[in-house]
Amino acid sequence: LAAGFMEPLESTSIHLVQSGIARLLAMFPDRHCDPVLVDAYNQQTRFEYERVRDFLILHYKATERDDTPFWRQCGAMEIPERLAQRIALFRRTGLIFREGEELFAETGWLQVMLGQRIEPEHHHPLADELEESKLQGFLSDIRTLVARAAGRLPMHDDFVARLDTSAPTAKHEREFARSVP
Repeated sequence: LAAGFMEPLESTSIHLVQSGIARLLAMFPDRHCDPVLVDAYNQQTRFEYERVRDFLILHYKATERDDTPFWRQCGAMEIPERLAQRIALFRRTGLIFREGEELFAETGWLQVMLGQRIEPEHHHPLADELEESKLQGFLSDIRTLVARAAGRLPMHDDFVARLDTSAPTAKHEREFARSVP
């Protein structure tokens, strides 16, 4: 896992290791390591790591915490140009674009930005084309769906109390093995 470990905030290490292995198998199916394939492998790996790095940096850079030297340094740190562009685009327009096959989708970026109070200055102009009643109906439907889904979930304490915290037994392992295709 060390090959894919960046930090514990997001669970990226297993993904990055698996992705690197899959890319290796796809690009180097025999003993001949064509330099063009080596370059392509390195370029794709660099792309993937840089996008994960940017996503992780966003958590630290955008925080409002300043209660320790660590957090003050995070707030003052230089960030990669690509991340600065992504933040600026979102602030100005509310738009987020997923680049290629990067790990984190638009919703992940949106959650971190809004969670860190990075908010768009403007909404998308197409929203102005919706009739107010249709827009309110759409938002009401979303509220209803969220409330319905939340109402079906157990309370956190109840869920935790029902967890089976006993050590796995041979029976558990056999059941798990049968459930995996």
